[in-house]
Amino acid sequence: MFDPYELPAFLLANLQRDGIQEPTPVQAQAIPLVQAGRDIVAQSQTGSGKTLAFLLPLLQKIDVSKRDAQVLLLAPTRELAVQIEATARKYSEGSEIRTQALVGGANIDRQLEKLREKPHVIVGTPGRVVEILERKKLKVHEVKTIVLDEVDEMIASGLIRDVEKLIKSTLRDRQLLFFSATVSQSARQFAQQWMKEPEFLTAEAGGVLGKIEHVWFGTAKVDKPDTLRRLVRAYEAERAMVFVNDPDRVWWLVKEMRDMGFTAEGMHGDAAKIQREKAMSGFREGRYQLLVATDLGARGIDVEDVSHVFHFDPAPDPEHYVHRAGRTGRGTKSGVSVSIMAPDEKFIIGKFERALKIRIWPKGLEQGKIVKRNPPARRTAGATGAPVLPAKKKVAAGKPGKKKK
Repeated sequence: MFDPYELPAFLLANLQRDGIQEPTPVQAQAIPLVQAGRDIVAQSQTGSGKTLAFLLPLLQKIDVSKRDAQVLLLAPTRELAVQIEATARKYSEGSEIRTQALVGGANIDRQLEKLREKPHVIVGTPGRVVEILERKKLKVHEVKTIVLDEVDEMIASGLIRDVEKLIKSTLRDRQLLFFSATVSQSARQFAQQWMKEPEFLTAEAGGVLGKIEHVWFGTAKVDKPDTLRRLVRAYEAERAMVFVNDPDRVWWLVKEMRDMGFTAEGMHGDAAKIQREKAMSGFREGRYQLLVATDLGARGIDVEDVSHVFHFDPAPDPEHYVHRAGRTGRGTKSGVSVSIMAPDEKFIIGKFERALKIRIWPKGLEQGKIVKRNPPARRTAGATGAPVLPAKKKVAAGKPGKKKK
């Protein structure tokens, strides 16, 4: 129950509307500390309720009688920022709280025009917020709290310099909140540099990853596209995300899947804003069965009813695996994370199992049905007993246009 937090009536009504009756572990840990004004670094897996963990207590603190920004929420991508602002607006219903998104790639003049409405909550990407601040169109002297969502990604992508400019522009007694599925040593050092006696939280999600079935299928690298086709059909996946590591492979795989009869669209971090919006809106509305994306392209995206995540290319490391797998199994729902592994990639499974303390089960396909495989005693490249799928249609998994005749 949310009773101990003494949330205002409008927040309780909005929680009830969405059928949320009890806080998740990260919410239970973070909400009292945010209410108390503490600086925190919260690590919790994707889908664990991190957004509401900071939004609920911060919306509770807003003084609607003031006409200045009081909360600044920063995200590494425009999609994630827009998503957070939409959630803030949704949970502000029934109050006089005003929110606004300030993101790159959007019309800055329209954003400046809307700033005249004096929003209480600003959600944005660091670069665009700094740009508007330097134009002297945004005042942050009343900002009491700054939130960095996916702080590790901000550090990795070089956004942290703009973040530092924003922190320096606010009052010295402001509250800092960092949230992320992974917290690197760099993030810890950044927190120690800027925070006052930070509280480090690691929420046991009751297995957010545990709500997801983790499986892997072995196949020849050349057969990966056809293996993906067969798995999507075998699992009857109505809405699935497919991850690749190279932006160039996004459009190649989209074409392969379309040629096989699927509705598919692609998205990566360097794509034009209009393309990303087209991909996301179409995927959310069910016009595309498959969304092929890179890790940066899909960072922090929350789409309801994603039943499966397919790792066409292995995640670069355990942290990226967590973010990918967390696109399914959101909230109270379950999901399936499917890794398609070539012989020289299978050793990665053992690395992820040890790092994440999960089991990724070997499975295979027989006559279009998913079957269990006995896990090998040791997961090494070329290990015997690996669940290799029989080859059918030969499709090259190299660069676009290099199909076998």
